[in-house]
Amino acid sequence: NYHSTIMSSSSPIYKRAKIDSSTTPVSSKVIGTHSGTFQADEAMGVWMIRQLKEYRNAKVVRTRDKSVLEPLDIVLDVGGIYDHNLKRYD
Repeated sequence: NYHSTIMSSSSPIYKRAKIDSSTTPVSSKVIGTHSGTFQADEAMGVWMIRQLKEYRNAKVVRTRDKSVLEPLDIVLDVGGIYDHNLKRYD
């Protein structure tokens, strides 16, 4: 039956996306998040954003300085603003 075939298979039932970094250009976009103690929420958030083609391998700036965050393309987990139109997610 189908279920036992899937469960007995030695390979996983999911597949990872294959990304050829040699042909994927580095994004000119810059992601901002807070400096200081590492936390899993911003690490996962940055990873998820970098999965988007527009942000593939984008530079990450870690700061709490609002004047440094202001010109960045997208900011998460810092800044005290949640506004999708501004790409600010805190």
